[in-house]
Amino acid sequence: MKKGIIAALCFIVIGCSMVSGTFALPDLDKVFADLTGMLGHALGLPEAGGAEVDVALVTDTASGQLYPGGTATRSVYVKNQGAREVCYRLAYAVQYDAQSWDKLTLRFAADEGYIEHDWQEISISGVPYRMKVFTYDSALPAGQSSGGVSLTITMDRNITSEQIARYRSDFLQMQVLAIDPVPFREKGYTTAQAALDIALPLATLNPF
Repeated sequence: MKKGIIAALCFIVIGCSMVSGTFALPDLDKVFADLTGMLGHALGLPEAGGAEVDVALVTDTASGQLYPGGTATRSVYVKNQGAREVCYRLAYAVQYDAQSWDKLTLRFAADEGYIEHDWQEISISGVPYRMKVFTYDSALPAGQSSGGVSLTITMDRNITSEQIARYRSDFLQMQVLAIDPVPFREKGYTTAQAALDIALPLATLNPF
């Protein structure tokens, strides 16, 4: 058996759809897929023992539609549905258009327990995006739910049809990436952030 750590990463991908000329934030329920990858081989980390990681991103509140002059809010939290504790990061990706970025106002509000990181520039299928990451600063026990994170987007009433047309239907995407922290802890990475910095380093992170 290969030496390394098996990390189960639960990716929840959200696309925003255009409805009657307005951007509508979608329902997040049951929109997820599991991806298992090999990590840590070069670090000499132990096997994770095949532990199953099962997390869900749950919609707490949702309101509004995004249109010129409109505001939409989405609040979510993470539920650990597996049998083991997990550490995780939430990643938001918003399409970046230099000519209209200032027409969107994005406000995040996170409950206690989250570390908010600076915007990062990434590319998704060759399209520029800006990514905002939140790290949950402790392990989430099995069967428990985390605090929430809310994103409120306001669209300037003076945005033009041409500027709106530059945005893809999936201009807003979001994922939760969860790992089993036990093998990392056994190697001396005792905090949630330390384990995630090894498994999912921000400098190279682009889960989209």
